[in-house]
Amino acid sequence: MRLPGFGRTLPMSSKVLFGLAAVLALVSFVAVRSEAARAEEAQRAAGPGVDAVVAARDLPAGTVIGPDDVRLAQLPAVYLPPHAVTSPAAAIGKVSGGVVLAGEVLVDTRLGASRFAVAVEPGNVAVTVGFASVPDGVTPADRVDAYATFVGARPYTTLVGEDLRILAIGAPDVSAGDTGAVPVTLDVDAETARQLLQAAAAGTLGLAPKAPDTASPSPTATPILGPIAAPG
Repeated sequence: MRLPGFGRTLPMSSKVLFGLAAVLALVSFVAVRSEAARAEEAQRAAGPGVDAVVAARDLPAGTVIGPDDVRLAQLPAVYLPPHAVTSPAAAIGKVSGGVVLAGEVLVDTRLGASRFAVAVEPGNVAVTVGFASVPDGVTPADRVDAYATFVGARPYTTLVGEDLRILAIGAPDVSAGDTGAVPVTLDVDAETARQLLQAAAAGTLGLAPKAPDTASPSPTATPILGPIAAPG
């Protein structure tokens, strides 16, 4: 039995279309192979991929890096910056010394060993002093003044630090009962640090928060500073 159309010669237009399709397929194959070859050549030139720790999100300066802040990526070794961090464990717990954008490789030279390493103003020091009086609600976002009270024949209170920046507030020493001092870490210059430490050794320290805007004092206002005469 002979199938209808079997052995029939294809028209010239169909042969042309088949020929064009074959040529296009060959061109596509050659193009894909060429791109693959170029990609392989670029990969060989860049070298093998290595582990690198990159930011999983934008990290503001001073961020204490946690496990969710970083991820491990494979990058060509030739593209890694000097001192690139290659293990998440080496970054977690460190502090970013500047803004790190999402996807940016972390480097050792931009990470601090502690949160104070990048928090203290240039030329200043971080000093921790015990304060007997810390107003409720004071946080590291506040600016404060520090006062020292000295007892004796002529008790007096004096200003020992003005417009200070708080870095951290610790828990009071519970072993001392209600008289336990609250450790407060401040960002101060060296001279203020010396005054605070001397005052803490000889007297009792207290903090007073500063108002955001300093208003002009009332004509009747009298600051409680300087020597205070003993009664009687």
